[in-house]
Amino acid sequence: MRKKLPRPNILIVDDVPVNIKVLLTALISDYDLSAATSGPDAIEIAVSDSPDLILLDIMMPEMSGYEVCAHLKADPRTQGIPIIFITARNEEEEETRGFELGAVDYITKPFSPAIVKARLRTHIELKRHRDHLEELNTLLIQEVAERKRSEEALKYLLKKQDINIEMAKKLLKRVNGTVPRYIRLPENLVLFADAISIPCYAEGGDHYFVRAISPDKQNRYGKILLSLKDQSGHEVTCVLRSIMTDMIHNAILDNDGATPLEEGISKLNDEICHSKIFSEEDFFTSVSAEIDRETLVMRYVSTGHPPFLLIRGNKVDELPELGGAGTNIPVAVRSGIAYSVGETQLQEGDKLIFYTDGLTEMPLKNRKEMIKLKELKQLVGDIIRQPTKCFRSGEQEGEMTGGRKQYPELSVSDIMNNLLIRISEISGEEVVPHGCKDGPKNTSADDITILCLEIENRNNYYENIWKPKDSDDIARRIAGLCEKLECEWNYYDCELPQSCLRMVLEEALLNAWVHGSHQNPDKSVIVRWRFGNDFHFEVIDEGDGFDYKSVPDPTSRNNLIKPSGRGIFIIRHFCDKVNWKKGGRHLTASLKKHPDFAGKRNHSETLIRQPSLFSAPNGLTNPAGPVESVNPNQAAGKVL
Repeated sequence: MRKKLPRPNILIVDDVPVNIKVLLTALISDYDLSAATSGPDAIEIAVSDSPDLILLDIMMPEMSGYEVCAHLKADPRTQGIPIIFITARNEEEEETRGFELGAVDYITKPFSPAIVKARLRTHIELKRHRDHLEELNTLLIQEVAERKRSEEALKYLLKKQDINIEMAKKLLKRVNGTVPRYIRLPENLVLFADAISIPCYAEGGDHYFVRAISPDKQNRYGKILLSLKDQSGHEVTCVLRSIMTDMIHNAILDNDGATPLEEGISKLNDEICHSKIFSEEDFFTSVSAEIDRETLVMRYVSTGHPPFLLIRGNKVDELPELGGAGTNIPVAVRSGIAYSVGETQLQEGDKLIFYTDGLTEMPLKNRKEMIKLKELKQLVGDIIRQPTKCFRSGEQEGEMTGGRKQYPELSVSDIMNNLLIRISEISGEEVVPHGCKDGPKNTSADDITILCLEIENRNNYYENIWKPKDSDDIARRIAGLCEKLECEWNYYDCELPQSCLRMVLEEALLNAWVHGSHQNPDKSVIVRWRFGNDFHFEVIDEGDGFDYKSVPDPTSRNNLIKPSGRGIFIIRHFCDKVNWKKGGRHLTASLKKHPDFAGKRNHSETLIRQPSLFSAPNGLTNPAGPVESVNPNQAAGKVL
């Protein structure tokens, strides 16, 4: 259950009580409110109560809004509070002066409740994220200090010829790189990949990589190769053997990527046996696979490793079968082995789960038994066949592109996370992945790694085609779409706040309508979306396009008070992947359903140094109910 956020506190400053009353009436249902009728009173309340945002009238006797703003921005106790000016005038010179003093937006009289609420919601959410980033920045500073202390300790350990685990982990990551989340396949297909790995000690013997091999004469689209290995033992030298093993394996691939999978594993075995890196009792199990990106034929070699699972629809199979093709003895037992290979044909929608024996042996410590393969398949079957909830009342199934009706399916990453949770509960252990609250944590007796893949179709999307008449119409449509998507967001239990989704969609759609279609009611704005392992959306306009590479950076000092670039900055910041096609007329983006916010630390210092870069966004909403979703194949000639 998510923790409910406290109601934001808004301070309204205006010397006219009637204006205060209008704003109180519009905002009382959503915010805790306080009011002041003079500048000195406003400063006193801001210092004592530290509101989340201040609505500040410019024209006041005794002390103007500009003077109040300057005083608040000069005080370290209040300089971080966002200020939105209230004015009856709408002149660029006045706005520029306010932005230079540190205001984030302007609202003109007479008030439009919908506009006021939209602006407040945007700036409150931005302040919350800025506060979160400030916390991350503090943690980052602490980590830097800790790293310096670790470096001093490392120098001492090196003198003693001891092993530094953290340095070894970084080296292994450098050897294998990060797992590519999506790899393109032919016919609008993509291969999704993700992994969970939690050692039982500081660092264990599980290690893996996924990499794309360049095309050659035999594979004109290239191939994808993955390898999951489990070193014997749990002593500290496991991580060193892991590094050496994957350095050799990657070198074999780099020297000749066209080498058949089974020959590559045989070479790896011989190299390790001849290198004398492993002692006589050391070995590792592994499962390696290569996928032809054109044909989707997958070849696999298992060396004493547990079978992996192939999920197709509601059916769960294991590969390789006991004693079947692709079954071999572990690596480093003896040299000169010709490893055998198995083969299977993959297809759209297939899901694959690879794992180390730490997953199935998790119950050993408390229950004195392990999970058998049949029981593991049953657990996965129960997860994928569990009853599905409805997106909206009365809706039992969704309609996707191609006219196919299907019940919402769990993605492979959802299956992977559910499987880990269920086995942890069965075992009475605490196993929490990195990036989650209280993680990483593993109280079991072995390292646990799960690597999952899924072949997704990028064209399985919903689509809306809009021809907005005016600003109220586009605001209504955006509000309705956000309402619809927030229901589905909850269904998929997405951890990213809904406010991030709303902000990104608002900015993308408003940019397309205002700057792309130039508010022309005869031009279409198309929005598409799909939920897979991540949330994906596209926005297409009929404008002239733009050079997205030359958009001004709103964090630079010269651009702080300029409006251009903020919307694109927000989209890039909150989305995990952003791309423009067709000269800037076609935006594609994705957001992780279960993000690791620590991954955004690279942005934190910029945001904290330039907190005013979010001033005066293009946020605009006017809630008026949902809009209709249509199948693209049915939408030809239909305008919503």
